[in-house]
Amino acid sequence: MSGRAVTVSGISLSTALLLAFTGTTAGAAQHAPRTERVSTAADGTQGDGASSAAVTTPNGRYVAFRSSATNLVPEGVSRPGTYSYIRDLTTGEVTKIERALSTPRLSADGRWATYTDWGSRNINVFLSDLSTGTRIRVGAPDGRDTASSPTISEDGRHIAYRWLGHPDFPTRIDLYDRLTGTRETVSAGPQDSNRDMDRPSISGDGRRVAYQDNGTGDVWVADRVTGGQTEADDGTRSTVVQLSANGRVLAMDSADGSYVRDLRTGRVRHFPGVRVLAVSPDGQRLLTRDADANLTLRGLRGGREIPVGHGSATAGSVSAHGRSVVYSTEDADVVPDDTNGLYDVFQWRSR
Repeated sequence: MSGRAVTVSGISLSTALLLAFTGTTAGAAQHAPRTERVSTAADGTQGDGASSAAVTTPNGRYVAFRSSATNLVPEGVSRPGTYSYIRDLTTGEVTKIERALSTPRLSADGRWATYTDWGSRNINVFLSDLSTGTRIRVGAPDGRDTASSPTISEDGRHIAYRWLGHPDFPTRIDLYDRLTGTRETVSAGPQDSNRDMDRPSISGDGRRVAYQDNGTGDVWVADRVTGGQTEADDGTRSTVVQLSANGRVLAMDSADGSYVRDLRTGRVRHFPGVRVLAVSPDGQRLLTRDADANLTLRGLRGGREIPVGHGSATAGSVSAHGRSVVYSTEDADVVPDDTNGLYDVFQWRSR
């Protein structure tokens, strides 16, 4: 990745100050949750444009997001607009994905990034190797198709995406194998233009792909090993939120609220009054948002609830075991010296 490595700044001290005031030991304060701003330049300069739509790798090291800021990288931007960036929180490096039209989805090691961009004729899905700068078209090589909504396996080998071969045909969910260069259809939609398949979400090993039938509101999980298709919704019209990386837990939305299904046991759990925004890779923690935009990390086993912040987040925003969450907010009191009055991206860490 390009950029200059510096120490990341902007860690919130509010929790530590509160603990000190109440007489808690310094050792306990070191283990308290902390928050830092992600959407800054490598030297800590705050962005001059709004940032949002952040996702993270399982280890929490890399964060990809969208921003209209012009000052996050030394080369600036070629023209006003919204660009995609990836931040390495270990080195502080910031990399701009020049032609990405969507937030890049990252492999676990941060090497591979998939996103949408203009092809020769239509919007298409691309895969970039950030270590070499090479770029691969994921959709059909002739560029006559339209592809969108990419989601990537943890090793960066498999990319599931929404594919439209012709305006008169329904959309389907296809999968690209980077190692073999082959493509396969994983959805089981009928030849009916009113029943598009949408919103793919892939497991970490690339074996399972969740998607929804826009015509019926059904949600399905395809198993690429067995060839099976499992209906995962609760009988109501539903949309896919996210499939956990281990392929076991699927979060969905419906008119009645958010819910999750354990695909191994079949158990369904509903969460009235909140929206489920993301699932941790191990499927044990959910990020939810209430009507007041309060973000909460919820444990599925013990039911523990941990306040994260106030704002918005998206699928892919929770790292392994819920150790970190990335989100966006325009609140100016999350970290010191936030004076741009804009939406910024932050990373909350449990310790």
